[in-house]
Amino acid sequence: MYKKLISKIKSKKINVCIIGLGYVGLPLAFRFLDASISVIGIDNDISKINKIKSGISYIENKNFKKNRLYREFQKKAADTYTNVREADVIILCLPTPLSKNKSPDMSLLKNCIVKIKKFVKLNQTLILESTVYPGATIELFNLLNSDKKFILGKNFFLGFSPERENPGDKSFSYNSTPKVISGFSKQCLSIGYFLYKEICKKVYKAHSIKVAELSKLLENTYRSVNIGLINEFKIIAKKLDVNIWDIIAAAKTKNFGFRPFNPGPGVGGHCIPIDPIYLSWYMKNKNYNSKIIEISSTLNSSMPIWVCNQIFNYLKKNKIKTNKLLIIGLAYKKNTADTRESPSIDIMKKFINKKFHVEFYDPYVKKFDFKSKYFKNKSLTLQSIKKYKKDGIIIIGTDHKNINYKKILENSKLIFDSRGVYYKNKSKKIIFV
Repeated sequence: MYKKLISKIKSKKINVCIIGLGYVGLPLAFRFLDASISVIGIDNDISKINKIKSGISYIENKNFKKNRLYREFQKKAADTYTNVREADVIILCLPTPLSKNKSPDMSLLKNCIVKIKKFVKLNQTLILESTVYPGATIELFNLLNSDKKFILGKNFFLGFSPERENPGDKSFSYNSTPKVISGFSKQCLSIGYFLYKEICKKVYKAHSIKVAELSKLLENTYRSVNIGLINEFKIIAKKLDVNIWDIIAAAKTKNFGFRPFNPGPGVGGHCIPIDPIYLSWYMKNKNYNSKIIEISSTLNSSMPIWVCNQIFNYLKKNKIKTNKLLIIGLAYKKNTADTRESPSIDIMKKFINKKFHVEFYDPYVKKFDFKSKYFKNKSLTLQSIKKYKKDGIIIIGTDHKNINYKKILENSKLIFDSRGVYYKNKSKKIIFV
C-alpha cells in the first residue's frame, strides 16, 4: 500500500491534513499548496479559522494566493476533526509547552489524538512535527492504536519531522535549509521522504524516530547553552567594566573554532526556553541529572531580572527619579510579532510592579493585552516617543531592523540597551545592560 501512497505523492494527488495552524502549521500548509498539493487545515482557534476563510494571514510574510487549491484550503479550514478522514497524510503541528512544574505538557497532542481517533483509517500516514521528548511519537501512536487495528509499516505509517521554521527571517527557505525526516519502518520513511521532497530541496533521512526527536532537542539546546555562555560573559564584562560587544567583535575575527552568539535580556519563543527542559526532564527519568543544560537554562531565564536590577541600581546610584518607561520591542526576537515567552514582557512586568508607567513601541506588535493601570497596551507611534526626551527611560528589548534607532536616540534622555544596537555609539545617554 505504501507504494500507492508514494505514487499519489509524486502525481500530486495526495491529500495532506495539517492540524495546528500556528507559526509552524500555516507556513507548512502554504508550502504544500505552492507545490500544488491539496491541504486540509484544522485548528481549535476559531479566530484563526475565520481569518483563513477571509484570506487573512496572521503569520508574517505569508500570503493567500488566488488559485483553486488555496480556495479549497480556505473553504475546508475548520475547528473540528471530521475532515481527517479525507486525508492521506496527517501532520501534527501543535504546541508542546511546559507545565507549571517545568515538565512537558503534552495535553494538546494527546487531546488531539483522542479526538481524531474515530476519523483515522487504515493506510493513512501520521507525521509529528511538534517538539517532543524521545519516544513520545511512539507513545502517541500507541494512544491512537489502543484497539490494535493498525500495524506500522503494513496498514498504517508513522514518522517524525522536526519543524525548522524561522519566524521573522524573510530569507528563510527550504531551498537552503534541509528537512529531517524519520519513520518507524523503511516504508514509513519512504513516504515521509517523498512527501517532503515536494517542498524541500534536500531531505535528510534520520536513522530512527528517536534520532530525529533528539536532533531537534540538540539543535535548540546548542543554542540555549551558547546563549547562556555569552549572557554570563556579559555579566562578567559588566563587572570588569568592559563592553561585551567590543569583546565579541574582537573574538569573531577568528575564522576557525568560534561562532559568535549575541547576548540579550533573556530568551523567548517556543523553542530555546522549552526544548532543553524537555530533555533535562526526560533524563531525570533515566536517573541522569543534566548539568550544562540546566545551568544555561537557569541563567537565561534569570537575565530579565539581571537587566532590571542593573537599571534599578543605576537609577539609584545616579539619583535619577522617574516613573516612566518606554520599551522598544515586545516580541521575543527581531522582525517578528511573536511575543511568546518574551523577556521584554518579563522586564515590563518588573517595572509595573515598581509602579512605573510603561509604554511600548513595536512596529510588529500593535497591541498587547495586559491588564494594569500602569500599562498602555497599544504600540506608540515613532512621533509620540518625543516625550521621553524630557523625562523617563527607554529600554531596547528587541532589536527589530526596521526601527529608526537614530531618531530614538535623538528623542531620549536615557537609554538602556540590552541588545547592543548602539554598541558603536559613544553617547553618554546609552547604558549597556
